[in-house]
Amino acid sequence: MSLADALFPDALFLALSLLFVGCAARQSQVRPVPPFAAVVGPVVIAHRGGSLEAPENTVASLSHAVVAGADWQECDVTLTKDEHVVVIHDDTLERTTNGQGKVAAKTLAELRALDASRPKPAELTRTRLAERGIEPPDFGARFAGAKIPTFDEVLSIPGRRLMIELKRSDRGPLLVRKVAEGLRQADFTAVMVASFDDQLLFELHNVEPALPLLGLAADDASIERMLMLPISVLGVRADLAAAALKTAPAGVAVWAWTIYDAKTAVELAELGVHGIITDAPTSVLAALRQDPADAP
Repeated sequence: MSLADALFPDALFLALSLLFVGCAARQSQVRPVPPFAAVVGPVVIAHRGGSLEAPENTVASLSHAVVAGADWQECDVTLTKDEHVVVIHDDTLERTTNGQGKVAAKTLAELRALDASRPKPAELTRTRLAERGIEPPDFGARFAGAKIPTFDEVLSIPGRRLMIELKRSDRGPLLVRKVAEGLRQADFTAVMVASFDDQLLFELHNVEPALPLLGLAADDASIERMLMLPISVLGVRADLAAAALKTAPAGVAVWAWTIYDAKTAVELAELGVHGIITDAPTSVLAALRQDPADAP
């Protein structure tokens, strides 16, 4: 069954509701500040814990992001062969660990035996860094012993506020159920669940409607699909941020991804985005939250 079929006829009601809210917001002189937005300036979300500053999607990087002052820490979750939820971005192991093969083909014990302390940037990330004159990080032995974390481990990090991205999976309903089970003991004000897969978000909302949702969109069509869901945040590519701010109804925050440098973060803040998803949280925080007395 498609998402449209599953939603009908509720989709029509939701679409009309969103249209009404959007029109009301445009008629208002002052646009309300949505939930999951900072009162002054955008919130800062450390992408994979801040992958330019610590090995991505590890306890080390997510803890670093908390200490650095990031408002939220983003991580990616998927399933092992034996149905445990683990924190890793790729479907395969080669880029971020010293292992080989598919994550879904490995047991938790096999994954925990791997080293995750020296991930390599993906080719697209490497290209974007080169365009900005940024050298890819080489962590050397600084984070020796870092492992692929379990979901329970990252939920136990002191002070964390997690943006949890559900990776696309042929076991999507099981992943949704397992994540919801893990989060039922958590403070829902300190977690939100994101995905590029609108069906996964729809299923999660049915399982646990109190969880805040973040819809990730890489194009205009995806933005439209995500706004059909009861999302609190719309996450878009930086080049779509201006259009998303015009499209998103009042009450839905707009966060932009993925930001590698302070200059771009400042430009997006001036544009009016509500959140900056960044691999470099330390420098972005320094640029966005400097004391006015220290500004040039």
